[in-house]
Amino acid sequence: MNITSFSQIGIAYMNPTISDGLEGYNQYFHTFNYIFADTRFMSIFSILFGAGVVLFTQRIEAKGKRVNVLHYKRMFWLLVFGLIHAYFIWAGDILVAYAICGSLVFFFRKKSIWKLFMLAVILFLVPISLNFMTYYGMPTAELDSTFAFFYPSAEEIASQTQAMRGSYYKQMPLRVDDAIQIQTIVFVIEMFWRSCAMMFLGMILYRKGILSAEKSTVYYGKLIWLGFIPGLIISVIGLNQMYASEWNAAYVLNIGANYKFVSGLFMALGYIGLVIWCYKKGILKKFQNRLQAAGRMAFTNYIGMSVICTLIFNGHGLGLFGMFDRLQQFIIVISVWALILILSPLVLKNYRFGPLEWMWRKLTYFSLTN
Repeated sequence: MNITSFSQIGIAYMNPTISDGLEGYNQYFHTFNYIFADTRFMSIFSILFGAGVVLFTQRIEAKGKRVNVLHYKRMFWLLVFGLIHAYFIWAGDILVAYAICGSLVFFFRKKSIWKLFMLAVILFLVPISLNFMTYYGMPTAELDSTFAFFYPSAEEIASQTQAMRGSYYKQMPLRVDDAIQIQTIVFVIEMFWRSCAMMFLGMILYRKGILSAEKSTVYYGKLIWLGFIPGLIISVIGLNQMYASEWNAAYVLNIGANYKFVSGLFMALGYIGLVIWCYKKGILKKFQNRLQAAGRMAFTNYIGMSVICTLIFNGHGLGLFGMFDRLQQFIIVISVWALILILSPLVLKNYRFGPLEWMWRKLTYFSLTN
């Protein structure tokens, strides 16, 4: 999903009618992304992060070390990495939000499954409720004014494109402004609530043994159907409604966002079920090994993708910003995936961790003992 933000102006991620648009095969690529990718993998990432909080703290507690100190050192350095990423590489960073949310959900990790479930439901419903209240509670004129940024003028598009094709120094004001918007308005209205909700869900799935493949293949088969059937139905309805609204800004950013949130949750569960089902069945075992290596280096690969893509599209690299349609963007995505799947196993043949995983670990424990 991030390839759009790397290669086009920021609002193109939400408004597919601008930049490469929806003409010809661009529409098919957008449809595929909307149904099978948008919010789905961010939800999985948040679920795994929540599970990781429990896994990390359990291991530390088993060693008799100071869990609170280590966890917050870990979150502090994640925040530092995220701020560097957001303001100096790519504004669409997620690590800052995860460091903040991870610092909060830590306090609830030992609550009962029922309490975690209720917290997840309540938090998940907050941005959905806000979207409903905004769309149905504000006058039409006020909605149009509030969401006017959804329709940038040709001059604004040209200005942002020129800035991102310019020198690193010329890119900075736009990157900083976008990062601040994401870490303040977007975080408060949407990202905080949804990320925390998914992290609580991750804690539940981990403690129930679901994420560690402790259930039967039949169980994961049912999870596939439970996730994909409603997820796909809601996705298709949501996309049709977006077209019916003629991509009206207020509708897309409120009611349309709700379709994505809900379908994203179901689709995430479907993907989790599918991956673990394939794992237990031993399907494509060699490919699984490559995916596992990529997962063990997820931090390095995440930042690495940003570095590679900014060098392709921004002015301090090849300067191809705003030039690629969706097919060309997809070719870049496949190429970066291939690079990750080739390099990750090679790195882990010689080292226990990826470079950023190693640095994060060293900083966490170094800060504790020095």
